[in-house]
Amino acid sequence: MKLKEALKTVSKELGIPEEVVSLAYRSSWNFIKQHIEVLPLKGELKKEEFEKLRTNFNIPSLGKMSCTYDRYLAVKKEFEVIKTIRKNVQDKKD
Repeated sequence: MKLKEALKTVSKELGIPEEVVSLAYRSSWNFIKQHIEVLPLKGELKKEEFEKLRTNFNIPSLGKMSCTYDRYLAVKKEFEVIKTIRKNVQDKKD
């Protein structure tokens, strides 16, 4: 089912305008996005600091979205490798 169809179905079931259903749906995802953006994940975090952060969200009917400390370190390392490769490519062009 596509989003538009789902919004229409929920709107009919609850008896509220489709725009309200859409706003509620987008607001929940926007909250998660904004919360993740303010996490200090670009800096160097020790395990204890990372564990104090709220890095998971439980989304009904979908499950839990989470980030472990090991995954955080792997993504940071991968990002550094990508930056190095981009720098090397840029240096070759110059």
